[in-house]
Amino acid sequence: MSPEAFETTTRRDADGATVVLTARGQLDIATVHLLRDPVTAAVGDGDGTVVVDLSDVDFFASVGIDVLLRAHEATRRGGGTLRVVVPRLIRRTLTSVGLAHVLDLRDTLTEALPTTS
Repeated sequence: MSPEAFETTTRRDADGATVVLTARGQLDIATVHLLRDPVTAAVGDGDGTVVVDLSDVDFFASVGIDVLLRAHEATRRGGGTLRVVVPRLIRRTLTSVGLAHVLDLRDTLTEALPTTS
Protein backbone atom coordinates (compact mmCIF):
# COMPACT_ATOMS: atom_id res chain seq x y z
CA MET A 1 0.00 0.00 0.00
CA SER A 2 1.26 3.45 -0.83
CA PRO A 3 1.29 6.29 1.70
CA GLU A 4 -1.14 8.17 -0.58
CA ALA A 5 -3.84 5.73 0.54
CA PHE A 6 -3.98 7.47 3.94
CA GLU A 7 -4.28 11.15 4.79
CA THR A 8 -4.95 13.39 7.75
CA THR A 9 -6.12 16.94 8.18
CA THR A 10 -5.78 18.98 11.34
CA ARG A 11 -7.77 21.98 12.49
CA ARG A 12 -7.78 23.99 15.69
CA ASP A 13 -10.83 25.72 17.11
CA ALA A 14 -10.94 29.49 17.48
CA ASP A 15 -9.68 29.59 21.06
CA GLY A 16 -6.98 26.98 20.40
CA ALA A 17 -8.20 24.62 23.12
CA THR A 18 -9.40 21.85 20.79
CA VAL A 19 -7.52 20.17 17.97
CA VAL A 20 -9.44 17.91 15.57
CA LEU A 21 -7.41 15.49 13.52
CA THR A 22 -9.42 13.76 10.79
CA ALA A 23 -8.03 10.63 9.12
CA ARG A 24 -9.12 8.82 5.95
CA GLY A 25 -8.00 5.69 4.20
CA GLN A 26 -6.08 2.64 5.23
CA LEU A 27 -3.81 2.72 8.27
CA ASP A 28 -1.02 0.18 8.25
CA ILE A 29 2.73 -0.04 8.89
CA ALA A 30 3.49 1.96 5.72
CA THR A 31 1.13 4.81 6.60
CA VAL A 32 1.19 4.91 10.40
CA HIS A 33 3.61 7.86 10.45
CA LEU A 34 0.92 9.91 8.69
CA LEU A 35 -1.24 9.47 11.80
CA ARG A 36 1.46 9.28 14.47
CA ASP A 37 3.24 12.52 13.58
CA PRO A 38 0.23 14.89 13.60
CA VAL A 39 -1.27 13.18 16.66
CA THR A 40 2.03 13.55 18.51
CA ALA A 41 2.21 17.23 17.52
CA ALA A 42 -1.39 17.87 18.60
CA VAL A 43 -0.94 16.13 21.94
CA GLY A 44 2.31 17.96 22.59
CA ASP A 45 0.64 21.34 22.10
CA GLY A 46 -0.81 21.53 25.57
CA ASP A 47 -3.55 20.58 27.94
CA GLY A 48 -6.60 21.01 25.71
CA THR A 49 -8.77 18.46 23.95
CA VAL A 50 -7.48 16.39 21.05
CA VAL A 51 -10.09 14.65 18.93
CA VAL A 52 -8.91 11.94 16.55
CA ASP A 53 -11.66 11.24 14.03
CA LEU A 54 -11.27 7.79 12.48
CA SER A 55 -14.75 7.74 10.92
CA ASP A 56 -13.35 7.49 7.39
CA VAL A 57 -10.62 4.95 8.15
CA ASP A 58 -11.49 1.71 6.42
CA PHE A 59 -8.52 -0.37 7.55
CA PHE A 60 -6.94 -0.06 11.00
CA ALA A 61 -3.85 -2.18 11.64
CA SER A 62 -2.53 -2.84 15.13
CA VAL A 63 0.08 -0.08 14.74
CA GLY A 64 -2.79 2.37 15.14
CA ILE A 65 -3.48 1.02 18.61
CA ASP A 66 0.03 2.01 19.67
CA VAL A 67 -0.51 5.56 18.35
CA LEU A 68 -3.76 5.91 20.30
CA LEU A 69 -2.30 4.49 23.52
CA ARG A 70 0.73 6.78 23.40
CA ALA A 71 -1.51 9.78 22.71
CA HIS A 72 -3.80 8.80 25.58
CA GLU A 73 -0.86 8.54 27.99
CA ALA A 74 0.62 11.86 26.82
CA THR A 75 -2.66 13.76 27.15
CA ARG A 76 -3.23 12.37 30.62
CA ARG A 77 0.27 13.43 31.71
CA GLY A 78 -0.28 16.91 30.24
CA GLY A 79 -3.71 17.38 31.78
CA GLY A 80 -5.52 17.20 28.45
CA THR A 81 -8.22 15.00 26.98
CA LEU A 82 -8.08 12.59 24.07
CA ARG A 83 -11.31 11.56 22.37
CA VAL A 84 -11.43 9.11 19.50
CA VAL A 85 -14.29 8.95 16.99
CA VAL A 86 -14.54 5.38 15.75
CA PRO A 87 -16.68 3.47 13.29
CA ARG A 88 -18.13 0.16 14.42
CA LEU A 89 -15.30 -2.00 13.03
CA ILE A 90 -12.56 -0.06 14.81
CA ARG A 91 -14.62 0.04 18.01
CA ARG A 92 -14.90 -3.74 17.83
CA THR A 93 -11.12 -4.04 17.43
CA LEU A 94 -10.40 -1.71 20.35
CA THR A 95 -12.97 -3.50 22.50
CA SER A 96 -11.51 -6.91 21.71
CA VAL A 97 -8.09 -5.83 23.02
CA GLY A 98 -9.58 -4.26 26.16
CA LEU A 99 -9.20 -0.60 25.23
CA ALA A 100 -12.85 0.44 25.10
CA HIS A 101 -12.63 1.23 28.82
CA VAL A 102 -9.25 2.95 28.53
CA LEU A 103 -9.82 5.28 25.59
CA ASP A 104 -12.63 7.82 25.37
CA LEU A 105 -14.42 6.42 22.30
CA ARG A 106 -17.20 8.40 20.62
CA ASP A 107 -19.57 7.51 17.79
CA THR A 108 -19.65 10.91 16.08
CA LEU A 109 -17.50 14.00 15.78
CA THR A 110 -20.30 16.12 17.20
CA GLU A 111 -20.38 13.93 20.28
CA ALA A 112 -16.59 14.16 20.64
CA LEU A 113 -16.33 17.94 20.52
CA PRO A 114 -16.31 19.72 23.87
CA THR A 115 -19.48 21.58 24.68
CA THR A 116 -19.34 25.28 25.31
CA SER A 117 -21.24 26.84 28.16
